[in-house]
Amino acid sequence: MFGEAKNGLTGNNRILVVMLVFIIINALMTGFGYYLLFDRFDRADSLVVYKNELARDISDYSYRLAVELGVNEVSAVREALAEYNYALDFAVGSDDLIQIILNQGRTLQDTIIESADARLKEQILTVVNSDARVIQTDEKTHLYIRIADGGVTVFPEQVLESATQQIINTLINEYAYHGSQNVDLEIEKGMARMIVPQTVEEQMQALTDDLNSARLKFHEVRVQAGLAEMVGPGITLYVYDAEGASDSGSIVHDVDIRDVVNELFSAGAKGISVGGERLIVNSSIRCSGPLIMVNYRQIPTNPVVIEAIGDPDLLISGLSIITNELESKRGLSFVVNHSGFIKLSAYSGVE
Repeated sequence: MFGEAKNGLTGNNRILVVMLVFIIINALMTGFGYYLLFDRFDRADSLVVYKNELARDISDYSYRLAVELGVNEVSAVREALAEYNYALDFAVGSDDLIQIILNQGRTLQDTIIESADARLKEQILTVVNSDARVIQTDEKTHLYIRIADGGVTVFPEQVLESATQQIINTLINEYAYHGSQNVDLEIEKGMARMIVPQTVEEQMQALTDDLNSARLKFHEVRVQAGLAEMVGPGITLYVYDAEGASDSGSIVHDVDIRDVVNELFSAGAKGISVGGERLIVNSSIRCSGPLIMVNYRQIPTNPVVIEAIGDPDLLISGLSIITNELESKRGLSFVVNHSGFIKLSAYSGVE
């Protein structure tokens, strides 16, 4: 009997040992799985942070390049840079960042280079037209200027004075221009002008450039008119009813908003939205009972949110009189925030 009991106990022990081994192995595998999972998340987070830093570095580099080439104030460059930064602010995950870097980053670089090329050509044309020899040239003369490797080649050389060539060289060095391009000019009756390309390929390229330029100007007109999105620095203004408002005189009315908007435009605002509604030349701001309607749409109140693009300091300075008056006489309150980047939607009436 004792022998049977001993054998039974040994079998149970073996079962317990096997179960214990399985538990230990399972715990180790579970722990290892959690390690791999968290390690993967950590690496993924690190990769996103790295790509975000890379994307921001591209933005900084592009801005410095635009400054060096003297085109940082060109509207096309400012808009491309603002759109790139806006896309970064709303990027979700690593894939979004890669797409922004590859697509919008390339567009940003192309815009800067194209603007620099156009600016340099305009400056060269201005310099050539101030040359004494050019002014005295009556017969039609062809002038070819080649820019490459930071230097200038003029053919024929005798058309321009050496001082003029030196000025062109100075322009290139001053703006750190390291690209290459050809400038074909025709001089007649003391005036130089750009030659229209003669080959089919060059004509197609010239037409494409003109079309792109026209599209850009058209887009700029639409932006200024409020029919397209506008981006840029500015302010966000919050207008609140008087604390504990109990009568009509202590709440915000349509006339208050119109006065504020007029002051902002007088202070140089390029674009304004009220309650998310973009203002255009025939926009209306009016009360409908207790509601405020902008572009015939009800907007949120208390606060009424007004966004304006322009020089933040000038906009705030222009608001001081009207806001002080409304605060002292009516108890309304105002909160103003600077913003390095504001995006105004297009006029809501546009389909």
